[in-house]
Amino acid sequence: MKRICLLGATIAAVLIIGVASALAATSSSSKGGKKSKTPSTVTTKVSCVSALTLQVPAGATDVSPASQEGTEMGSTNCASVGRGVEVQSYTTEDSGDLTGKWQAWFGTGTVFGTFTLTPDDNGPPTTTTSFSAASYTGSFIVKSGSGAFAKATGTGTLKCSTADSVHFACKQTGKVTQPAPKTTAKK
Repeated sequence: MKRICLLGATIAAVLIIGVASALAATSSSSKGGKKSKTPSTVTTKVSCVSALTLQVPAGATDVSPASQEGTEMGSTNCASVGRGVEVQSYTTEDSGDLTGKWQAWFGTGTVFGTFTLTPDDNGPPTTTTSFSAASYTGSFIVKSGSGAFAKATGTGTLKCSTADSVHFACKQTGKVTQPAPKTTAKK
């Protein structure tokens, strides 16, 4: 049996929060060449939290915690970026891992990417008639974004948990890199 699939949504939230947080947090820069004193990229540490809820599929009347694929939606919160909205879609692999795509919307732009989550325990999987607690550990990738997060890339780790296979809480940490802001030369 495949392990619980709902964590995928939580990861998406984590990814989104992480990217936004990374972009808005204090950053360190890398030099854009040996002769240049202006950084070409800015790398920022990411630390965010998210809360996601499994969505009822179109045409359905209830939530099935052991679905092999689905969508989760919820809120994200990064101290340096603020609050946002996130959505993620996931699929349960034959291995029991959850893989999927995520996207988050903030006042200054959007950010999106992919994630993978692996169950932390070897307990029995959730079934379509049981709701159980679970925890997951995984990673996320920031692919890009728009607005303040245009051309952002990055990676990080995720830690998610659920008490009922429907509501998820996640924490993510990592690094996001994006082009340095353009500066104008002084005359």
